[in-house]
Amino acid sequence: MNKLCLIIIIGIIFFNFIGIASVSALSITVHVPEKYNEVNAGERFYFEISVKYPENPTRIDLRLTYEVVDANGEVIASAKTLKAVETQASFIDFIVLPDEMEFGRHEIDILVRDYGDLDEKVGSSFNVTRNRVDTLFTYVYILIGAVVLLLILIIVVLLRRGR
Repeated sequence: MNKLCLIIIIGIIFFNFIGIASVSALSITVHVPEKYNEVNAGERFYFEISVKYPENPTRIDLRLTYEVVDANGEVIASAKTLKAVETQASFIDFIVLPDEMEFGRHEIDILVRDYGDLDEKVGSSFNVTRNRVDTLFTYVYILIGAVVLLLILIIVVLLRRGR
C-alpha cells in the first residue's frame, strides 16, 4: 500500500514537472452591424467584439489593437485598448476613419494579446462609400456648369444672328 501511494505521489510530481499542457478554449469574433457595412470616410466605424473564455479561472487583461486595412494591406487607421475579461465579454467599439480614405472594400483587423503567450487575430470587412453630401455637391456643380455653358452658347448664337 505504501509503495502504491509513493508511486502515485511520484507520478503526480513527475507530471507536474514535465508540464502537461493545458489548452484553453478562447473564442474571439468580430461582427460589423448591418448599418455599418457601408460607411463614409471621416465617420466613426462601429463594430462588435465577442470574447468567450470559458476555462479562464481568473480575470485576464486583453490588449486589443484595431487596424483598418485597405485592399493593398496598408494600415489606414489604428487604435489600442485594454479590456478585462473573465469567462466572456461582448462590447461595441469604434474607430474614426480618416477623411482621405480611398473608397472601396476595407478590413477591420483586431489583434488580441495578453501578457503571456496569447496572440490572435480576427477580422471582418466593410465598404467605404462616397459621402452623399459630397456627391450631391458634385452633381450641383456639374449642373451649374452645364447651365453656364448653355447660356454662353445662347449668347453666342444671338450675337451671330444680330450681325
